[in-house]
Amino acid sequence: MDSHKRVQASHSKSSKGNADPEILERGRTVEMSTSGVVESMRDEMEKILSEKLAVLQRQLEMTQQAIPPMKEMTNSWTSLQKISENVQALHKGLENMQVETKEDLHMLRAELEERVPKARNTPKRSESEENLLQVEDHAGFLKTQRYKVDVTLNADTAHPRLEVSEDGKSVNDTGVIRQVPNKEERFDSHIFVLAKEGYTSGRRYWEVDVGKRRNWMLGVASESVARKGTVTVSPKNGFWVIGLADGQEYWAHTDPWTRLTVSGRPQKIGIFLNISANKLSFYNVKKKLALYTFTNLGDSRLQRKFVPFFSTGSGVSVLDTEPLKIVQGFDDDD
Repeated sequence: MDSHKRVQASHSKSSKGNADPEILERGRTVEMSTSGVVESMRDEMEKILSEKLAVLQRQLEMTQQAIPPMKEMTNSWTSLQKISENVQALHKGLENMQVETKEDLHMLRAELEERVPKARNTPKRSESEENLLQVEDHAGFLKTQRYKVDVTLNADTAHPRLEVSEDGKSVNDTGVIRQVPNKEERFDSHIFVLAKEGYTSGRRYWEVDVGKRRNWMLGVASESVARKGTVTVSPKNGFWVIGLADGQEYWAHTDPWTRLTVSGRPQKIGIFLNISANKLSFYNVKKKLALYTFTNLGDSRLQRKFVPFFSTGSGVSVLDTEPLKIVQGFDDDD
């Protein structure tokens, strides 16, 4: 038994000390092969990740480049919305203008039917009468200038088409309905504007430079005249006014209208308000001649306030770009 155990122990030691070299070599080869595969897989993975990172970076750059056009598209859409709103507002304004135009034409037709017979029946003065009137006009005109007052336009009364200068000394028809505060005293249907000053007594004189305008109306209005809706310019409605229509005819807006005979085309109109005498006179400043006089400004026993009145003409007339200007210094040689 002991000998058998010794043989087995000897065989076991011999086996451990003399392992097969081929088997050992194969083990080392497998180990090296496994390490190489792992290294190769890692390189391949890094390559794939690098390519994906590059693709993502390019997509990010393309997205950043696309942002400004997207902003521009947003701005363009906002602009289109504003344009649509403006078109709707313009359409509404045109509809209102058509209604006003029809009303103006209706009034004009009625007034023309009344004024033509009176104009035809106006008696013609003799040459001696004309000369005498000119002398009287000249003398009377020189006296009126002593009562000069400083007149300033009230922008709060101006129709939305009218633009009053900052100093309140001129007014221009823009031809468009402007966005202005909705004031109770503002005219909304006729292209009128009043002065800030109003007079209840005494004598007042001012001049207006109408230049080469083809349309204008000047005079005074009662402070209580209607400001909203359609009104007829006449003494019974609180307006004492004369004007030029389409560069051809001068009219006093009486009931019915009175056609005026005017030599040349005055560029400055003098207006003399004599409340105590119940009169309003208009003058051709250059020639110092009277154009027309209203001899009845209503009941003189009542407390009345008269306000200088200005208009660039009818809303359907051809647009004049030249403003109406209040003369601040007299120049007899214009």
